[in-house]
Amino acid sequence: MKKDKVRGSLVGGACGDALGYPVEFIFSYKDIQEKYGEGGITEYDREYIWINDSKGNLPALVSDDTQMTLYTAEGLLTAIETDAEYIPTIRDAYLAWFHGQTGEPVNIGYDSNLSKINDLNQRRAPGNTCLTALAAIVDGRNVRNDSKGCGGIMRVAPIGLYGVSHGWSDEDIAAITGKVAEITHLHSLSTYPSAAFALIVKECVVTKDIDRLVFMGIVEKSIGTVESLYGENAPYMNDFKRMMHNAMELSTSIDEDWKVIETSIGGGWVAEETLAIAIFSVLRHINDFKSCIVCSVNHGGDSDSTGAVAGNIIGAITGYDNIPTDFTDKLQFRELLLSYSDALSTNTI
Repeated sequence: MKKDKVRGSLVGGACGDALGYPVEFIFSYKDIQEKYGEGGITEYDREYIWINDSKGNLPALVSDDTQMTLYTAEGLLTAIETDAEYIPTIRDAYLAWFHGQTGEPVNIGYDSNLSKINDLNQRRAPGNTCLTALAAIVDGRNVRNDSKGCGGIMRVAPIGLYGVSHGWSDEDIAAITGKVAEITHLHSLSTYPSAAFALIVKECVVTKDIDRLVFMGIVEKSIGTVESLYGENAPYMNDFKRMMHNAMELSTSIDEDWKVIETSIGGGWVAEETLAIAIFSVLRHINDFKSCIVCSVNHGGDSDSTGAVAGNIIGAITGYDNIPTDFTDKLQFRELLLSYSDALSTNTI
């Protein structure tokens, strides 16, 4: 069961990313409806074009979110294989990704397998904060920003998945995830949601029979661990907690999914909103993979990132075998994602 849930989480995140990627820069649900119909986008747009792609019956393209998630996994696995420290090795993995995006030469401590996959390193709307922070590292400068953008949270699910398989404590998962997010994003409202997200993913993998009540308990447990780790009086801690509790309360609203998201949560451009939209979507559609990711992307915001984070969570709940084949069979890099999912459970790529 654990292997299926790890697969479900990593592949599920890519499914949500690929579903939301074509509508990432559409400004409202009404605009999405104009393009995709009354129900919004509910299946992959396989003719969506980005730079360097040719038009045709392509696989469902993933964005920078799935790219960086795979590089997080590679960094984790490389660290264990080479007996290196996790944070510097994951940082090096991100530098390898940065090289693929920019062509800039980088100096890293290992030979990246992912950097050799040309299709994986096409530009897929990479986040400015990720690029500028990694450029600073390449130049030997300190990263300086106050960004809470979702580029920190959307890539860290593998840490929770890896922690499941290797007996990491919740505190270890939260601490390492927070530091990984801080490689590029230095605002506390990137750090806390990223840490909580990895914990939620981990707990969904190890917990059977998750319903709404159980999932709310998982979210509360993650909030408690983050608060304990960083301190109840840490800057922005109350803001983080308020946003998470608000998402849970809103899940009982009688309004349509998109309306709740757009009017009461936000666009998911920042990490706390990204996680809040994912929690809201999971609670609205617990154990229904398709409905959950459809909910998470149909709004005028950062739809690929909210889809990715929601997909990581709902996939960990349902498992890979319960993801509809319309999503898995047409997904770009499915086999690569399955390979890295299994590697996260066994230590070897």
